[in-house]
Amino acid sequence: MNKKICFIGGGNMAEAMIAGLISKKYDASLISVIDRNKDKLLALKKNYNIMTHQSYGSVIEQSDVIILAIKPQQMTSLIVDIKDSISNQLIITVAAGIVVEVYEKLFVKKVAFARTMPNTPASLGYGATGVYFNDKVSSSQQEITKNILQTMGIVEVVKDECEIDAVAACSGSGPAYFLGFMEHMVDASVKKGLDYNQAKRLVIQTCLGTAKMAQESDKSIGTLRQNVTSKNGTTAEALSVFEKFGLGDIVERAINANIDRAKEISEELTKGLV
Repeated sequence: MNKKICFIGGGNMAEAMIAGLISKKYDASLISVIDRNKDKLLALKKNYNIMTHQSYGSVIEQSDVIILAIKPQQMTSLIVDIKDSISNQLIITVAAGIVVEVYEKLFVKKVAFARTMPNTPASLGYGATGVYFNDKVSSSQQEITKNILQTMGIVEVVKDECEIDAVAACSGSGPAYFLGFMEHMVDASVKKGLDYNQAKRLVIQTCLGTAKMAQESDKSIGTLRQNVTSKNGTTAEALSVFEKFGLGDIVERAINANIDRAKEISEELTKGLV
């Protein structure tokens, strides 16, 4: 891939993507970042030897891929500034909550657009990102997008934009769910006498090992769970408590609540942007 990539915004997600690209030996001279924060640009330049800019200049026109890595609330003023410089470039957004239709209204034209939903483990190369393409994105541009996102972890393409909300509820917010569960496991273990750091190490390693086991197996997650649960044993007894209090229903209700809130936020943002 020999494309000029321009990040607008040099925050955490932009840096995670840049770090991933550089780790895959992508040519640093083809990567640019535009940000008003001089200190942030200096740090990115020092760490990755990429091109940095405090203003747009001609960078937008000369780039093949534009990645919008700013807060949703800043999107309107940004697009007003750059829309006349956009012609055939591929636009990728990592901003949450804004639907493609809103972007097209802001650009006042159809653009090749990829809406993505990364998650925080992307900064470590273990991300899970969902992406939706509008009908202006060519097959080659789809491959470019996937190649960029795969530097942060796995990528799943969804056919309907509404499915991005499901991705957000699953993998986008998922790290917080797992961390919350881990937190309770540690706390419960400490109450039973384990040292906090000891319990933390055990829980983290158990999560890592279980995820790896699930990743490398061709069996369903349900089957794997059954395989480690002896009939009438201690694990079965613990799982019965989860079932008694409706763990499956709780998880489903949480996912639905996440999606409902995402729709509310999207509507709020839409009203504020267009």
